[in-house]
Amino acid sequence: MRLSVLFAVLALGAASPALAQTPAPAAPAAATKGVAVADARAWLIELGGSVAEPTATEGAQTLTIADQPLPWTLTFYSCAGAGLCDDVQYSAVFSGPITVEQINEWNRGNRYLKAFFIPGATPDAAGAVAQYDVVLTATGTEQLQEPTVIWLQMLRTFAQSLAQAAGAAAPPVQ
Repeated sequence: MRLSVLFAVLALGAASPALAQTPAPAAPAAATKGVAVADARAWLIELGGSVAEPTATEGAQTLTIADQPLPWTLTFYSCAGAGLCDDVQYSAVFSGPITVEQINEWNRGNRYLKAFFIPGATPDAAGAVAQYDVVLTATGTEQLQEPTVIWLQMLRTFAQSLAQAAGAAAPPVQ
């Protein structure tokens, strides 16, 4: 399972005392902050992720990460000089049956990953979108490490909460 490998590598890096205690070097005031989409893709692939080529829509670029059983996307916004983007959003789509009560319960009890209910034509067709927004304040892919660990942990926990409520295996992710 690629998600496990990616999660393990990121968790080890996030636990590194050097990363936790070394302050980021001060950037010049005029420097653009963020990460290049191509660099983020290469970083995720290096960690073992199965990452598609970026797609562009309405001023954003999206990477699709096909980690099973929970595929997800990483969308880059606010891309400026040198192709650096300083606003990213992790997201995943789940298919039902999912209830609005499940989503409300999740959002009341959890921070960081927020879920949105998607009504369906029938109760069994209802779904959800899970999202985690991050504003990048430095330059380079290193700053994606901690948010990616948080995302992967919360994504797994969210999927398990939906599965427990349904009394079955985790709902399929689209």
